[in-house]
Amino acid sequence: MKLYITNCIAGYLCFNSDFELIDYILFKEEETVDKLIEIEKNKITSEEREIISHINDSCDEIIIETRNKHSDYKDIKNYDKIKIEMPSKIGEYLRKNIVDILKEINFINNKEEYTEKLINITNEIAVYKMKESSQEEDKLLIQAINSIDEIDEGISKLIERLREWETIYFPEIETMHNNESYVKLVSDFKNREDAIKNSETLEDNLISNGADLDKDDIFILNEFAKSIKLLQESRKDIEEYINSKMKKIAPNLQNLIGSTLGAKLISHAGSLKRLAMFPASTIQIMGAEKALFRHLKTGENPPKYGLIYQDPIVRNSNYWNRGKIARKLALKISLAVKRDYFTDKYEPGLKEEFEKEVEIIEKENPFPKTKNQKNKNKESKHKKPHKNRKKQRRHKRKKRRH
Repeated sequence: MKLYITNCIAGYLCFNSDFELIDYILFKEEETVDKLIEIEKNKITSEEREIISHINDSCDEIIIETRNKHSDYKDIKNYDKIKIEMPSKIGEYLRKNIVDILKEINFINNKEEYTEKLINITNEIAVYKMKESSQEEDKLLIQAINSIDEIDEGISKLIERLREWETIYFPEIETMHNNESYVKLVSDFKNREDAIKNSETLEDNLISNGADLDKDDIFILNEFAKSIKLLQESRKDIEEYINSKMKKIAPNLQNLIGSTLGAKLISHAGSLKRLAMFPASTIQIMGAEKALFRHLKTGENPPKYGLIYQDPIVRNSNYWNRGKIARKLALKISLAVKRDYFTDKYEPGLKEEFEKEVEIIEKENPFPKTKNQKNKNKESKHKKPHKNRKKQRRHKRKKRRH
């Protein structure tokens, strides 16, 4: 005798081969959403265990409609009789006749009640998933790294405006090329005389050729510089926050390529999970999608790297080796992300392994390949070995004659 077990919004139901309902266990009304989420996450609920335990030992097979593995049931009674089938004929029968069957077990009175319950449960599950999604830490990391990019863009524009504005009053300060020091000097001192006295780069006896401004004009300049300084400080705080988040959710990736680049890759992929699912070849060209589409459309050379070019090892390597090094780094990133997402193991040796492999590549290829070498490599790839060409020609001639 075969028995079939399946589930719906009401609970677990057991049928025989003739589509007759043998047994059922309903979810408690207040626990329905939690139980359905457990099922979606491939967990075995207490109700499923209970209905399996009710089955008589005389049963030959217990066919369960589920996405779980057979090994997940090894600690349950009658494990040897359990078989997984997705979908099962009983599951399809239940879904076609859901209203009538739920009436039979007194879960609903009519179709309208079923529709109402289904909508309420679906809405509750949607709200739960939204809350769960908003609580994912990689989403917070993505927002933080995107904020860094926008702050950098804003700061560069504001500093450009400040320099143009300050040049009217104090043109000599343009010799300071460090933006952070420049902003600090303008914001900290109320006039150019104080700035000259306290600056390490400007001469003490410097006489400025700038225009003499009113106190109100100088005050506005100082306040504008202070607002930029606050943005710079805020950027540092967000950078520290990214470091702490990366250390928590992706320590292997952080160790390999740093917090900023690691966070950018996660942001570009959409989540740590999605990045972990990508092959190394995709990671290698992430951020170079335009170049890839141009290659597919026009036949131009394909991109060798995308965002990972920002890694100092790739960026500072010899140009003829960058493609190979980028490929190696993409493989290591793929491995690091998979370890971060699927395991809790931290392996600091991954960075050292990559550096050793880069050294080998650089030693084996100290000079760029000449055109002749490249052409030979292309010919060796595309050429097919031909043996006894004269015989092949004769054979063709004979075929034509006949």
